Amino acid sequence: MTHNSSRFDGKIALITGGSSGMGLATAHRFVAEGARIVVTGRDKTRLDAAVAELGERAHGIAGDVTDLGDLDTMVAAVADRFGHLDVVFANAGIGSFQPIDQVTGALFDDVIAANVKAAFFTIQKTLPLLPDHAAIVINASFGLHRGVPRTAL
Repeated sequence: MTHNSSRFDGKIALITGGSSGMGLATAHRFVAEGARIVVTGRDKTRLDAAVAELGERAHGIAGDVTDLGDLDTMVAAVADRFGHLDVVFANAGIGSFQPIDQVTGALFDDVIAANVKAAFFTIQKTLPLLPDHAAIVINASFGLHRGVPRTAL
């Protein structure tokens, strides 16, 4: 992908959950505007495909941002390769769409870990890499379920 000179030239952006959906769309936009990007994702095959699609300005790091050990490894890899970050786009998340009476404790914990815990710890662990005037964007939801009319249950 080619890019035009813009406000992101020379900037490094981390996009968690960058191998699909809004994360991948955001990664495309950052690349188009001149940033070098690091995208993360749990599925290495999808991550590799996304990096290939994004081109030479993209770097992928496989891992699960809900796992603090994986997150430490990912942040260390970013620090080793780039030394800093200008943008953190905390985007990784999952959804669950069962009726409320079918939600288990394990499912609830998984959704909260992906949508809340991961964003918090991504920010905590990347703060040392962020210079003055860096940006943090949180794209997350704490809404576990969408309401379903009782007649639909």
